[in-house]
Amino acid sequence: MKVSGLCLFSAILLGVIACGSDEPEVSAASDPAAAGEGVSEGVQTRTLVIVDSIGVELGDLDYVFGSIEATAHTTEGNILVLDRPACSVVEYTPEGEFFRRMGRSGSGPGEFLNPLAMTRLGDGRTAVFDLNNGGLFTYLADGNYEGKTDVQYSEPVLFLTSSIGNSFIGTFNSFEFVDEELLITAQVARFDLASAEPLTVFWENSFTWDFQDLTSLIKGSYFAQTWASDRNGNVFVAPRSPEEYVVNGFTAEGEPTVTIQLDIDPVRKTSDEIADEAYFWNRRAENMGANGPFNYQPDEYRWMVHSLGIDADGRLWVRRGTEETPTFDVFDLQGNYLFKAELAGAWGPRGLFWEIKIDEFGILAYSLDPEDGYQKLYILSLDLE
Repeated sequence: MKVSGLCLFSAILLGVIACGSDEPEVSAASDPAAAGEGVSEGVQTRTLVIVDSIGVELGDLDYVFGSIEATAHTTEGNILVLDRPACSVVEYTPEGEFFRRMGRSGSGPGEFLNPLAMTRLGDGRTAVFDLNNGGLFTYLADGNYEGKTDVQYSEPVLFLTSSIGNSFIGTFNSFEFVDEELLITAQVARFDLASAEPLTVFWENSFTWDFQDLTSLIKGSYFAQTWASDRNGNVFVAPRSPEEYVVNGFTAEGEPTVTIQLDIDPVRKTSDEIADEAYFWNRRAENMGANGPFNYQPDEYRWMVHSLGIDADGRLWVRRGTEETPTFDVFDLQGNYLFKAELAGAWGPRGLFWEIKIDEFGILAYSLDPEDGYQKLYILSLDLE
């Protein structure tokens, strides 16, 4: 028998994924190991620099973010920001000037109650997922509301990235009782607007779940993998593992193309980091209305791979989760190591909580734990060679 986990995820997991400016500060290991030292000997290290920012603490509401849930670029290179508390997608020019806003809070046409994911499609439309308000919504390239798809979703499809044509990639959980146990099947898959069934499954994990163990649920599903895709049909998926650095490449149809592995040193978290990280996520769940204690237990070691991106030059960016300074290993799509890139600035534990999004139109970044207490969206650039 299939069951819906909507109540669980709306009250607990979806709140954990969201970010806010009132969360407790998270500390990290003060003396991290030199992860990957020697792996890229002789490879150039390049610098990512902040060239501009969008966002203010107070003032013009078109520049005040409640919580950045997702970012993307339009097909013209404009910047899209999904602000979950504001229930809207805000569009800016490449120079950071406000352009328009799509959506608002409500249950009417084009309005959102709890927008959880966003991406732009190949034809220029913007797709926003709001399970609380009925599913997947689309806006035309000119910003006008198009409508809600007829597809019925039992669970949210999250962390959307655009793929070939008008398809997109996200993660999805299904639930089924088997022999009186709840079986969860987590997938990273490619979807389109026509069906809730995946077109291609790139990763799948099935496990039984004890309702009291929310940590295993999150680690086995939504936090288990990270991925990147582009409109040429390239897809890369990597486990968020504290034990292995491995990235698997696929075509949009799921055919394997390449496996990238690096031998880097694991980085153990300090006891303070583990305690503070647990407090961070548990407090976030509580702030978002979790029903009962969340009791998330972090891993003892940091993830080897934090996130992935593909740029305009067809280069794969693999962010190391082991390092406080946001650091990328950059490969061509055949897996050849090209260079290492680091975000310029004075970094400590807060560097672990930067989200950096890379696509063919540029590099965007924001902090889940901003030092000055409010979120900004940063526009980054790679130094000239």
